[in-house]
Amino acid sequence: MSQPVKLSDQLILDARMTSVVAKRSIAGQIEFWAGLGRAIEGLLRGAELRALEKAGSARRLSTALARPGTPAGDRRVAEFLASQPFPHYEAAAGRPGFLLRAEADGTRTVGRFVQRRFVPAKASRKR
Repeated sequence: MSQPVKLSDQLILDARMTSVVAKRSIAGQIEFWAGLGRAIEGLLRGAELRALEKAGSARRLSTALARPGTPAGDRRVAEFLASQPFPHYEAAAGRPGFLLRAEADGTRTVGRFVQRRFVPAKASRKR
């Protein structure tokens, strides 16, 4: 028997966004999260549960998704990408469809991915 329950708008929004990726209904997503919580609750001690609960409420998915396209969001993405191991990739200025690959030693190569492999572009000839 189903039962109506009041949930926060924030939880519903997070479930809606996640359910699209997970290919579940909103109710199915919330039930999935509840099932996970029920399954692990008996396996953890009080302090572990409190730490996990605190970590889960640290940042809402909807809040994180609201930042792209803002100066703060763009800065955060740039910082994250710079923290990743080399090579780094970025759009090649003035070359639509091409990327610029930057290596740890400073080498920069223009190219594109072909069948999941980076292929350097042939040097363009000036006439």
